[in-house]
Amino acid sequence: MPSSVEPARSAGHHPTGPPGPTPATTVGDGSRVIPFGRRPTRTGRGRRTPQPAQPERVVAPDSPQQRLALDVESWFINHRATLTDESAAHVYRTTLDFFQLMLDSSHAEQRLNADEYQHLIGMMRVLRDAPDAL
Repeated sequence: MPSSVEPARSAGHHPTGPPGPTPATTVGDGSRVIPFGRRPTRTGRGRRTPQPAQPERVVAPDSPQQRLALDVESWFINHRATLTDESAAHVYRTTLDFFQLMLDSSHAEQRLNADEYQHLIGMMRVLRDAPDAL
């Protein structure tokens, strides 16, 4: 006898389940189930169906710029950020732009000689490209 809390099932009527392209199937006890999960990849006799080839990731040889970009990214990750996030990369570049202005001012005031200035400017260019190298 069904509980007063549970509605009584009428004989021969089964709920159809949510609408969708996957039809419900009937199992041994007469209840209906909707199969979820991925499509099987095996065909008869245990052979796997051919799967499309996955493109191989082409890894360029480690250049000094790539290694520097990875070092900068590691620094950001240790500080709970990443240069692969567009807003973080924007703030990073904006900070470098301001630092560039400081270098230009120091050079104009002759606090940096030409060699020091060129060296620091070169480092800034490589640092600025770090988000693009990731």
